[in-house]
Amino acid sequence: MAPLPRPPATPGHLGNSPGGAENDMGKTRLAWLALSLALPASPVLADSALDLTVHFGLDKYDAVGLRSGVGGVRDSGRLRDASTHLGATVIYWNGMGEIGVIGEIGRPGKDGSTTLLGLLGGLGFSLGALRLEALGELGAHRYGDLLEDPAVVTRSKSEAWLVSVGLRPGLSLQLGPVLVGVWAFARWDVTSQDVQVNLGGSNDSTYKLGGSQFGASLRAGFRI
Repeated sequence: MAPLPRPPATPGHLGNSPGGAENDMGKTRLAWLALSLALPASPVLADSALDLTVHFGLDKYDAVGLRSGVGGVRDSGRLRDASTHLGATVIYWNGMGEIGVIGEIGRPGKDGSTTLLGLLGGLGFSLGALRLEALGELGAHRYGDLLEDPAVVTRSKSEAWLVSVGLRPGLSLQLGPVLVGVWAFARWDVTSQDVQVNLGGSNDSTYKLGGSQFGASLRAGFRI
């Protein structure tokens, strides 16, 4: 009996041939090579960067409290009014880790101006062009022209530096090299100083300098 004829080869058979498998492997390698070359060139997918930004916003202090004696200093003199601040940050991040510095001027144009110089550190999470940040803050917090008030005749000091700690969550959006975002922050003085004042006559008081500050800021700058 004559052998049956062999069926013709089909595209599926050709794909399983040694030559077809080699072609598929070659295409896969080329695809991975192209992806690996494209990732470092993408600013959104970068795994490290340096963020240079300035920020401006609103805040609320509660930093001067009556320790003894009688009251008489207005809320603005006791740093209990709402105000503004202007600052800048330099933050380097690599993956999830972040470290940086901050400088900030508080209450510009008002009595009782403040200055903050501090270190930042914490975590960040990139979601495409968005980056979520959760930072801690350790700083030196200066109160200047404190208790500046017509009711105060004399005071034992006019400025002081305190140690402060804080939390600074933020959200930023990268648009090419430009960075825009928002900050929120809470800050507490961990040291304090007593300020002796005379409110005229025999009305002597002692005020405790040191308290809290809360606020939010708009942020803009560059990512390099």
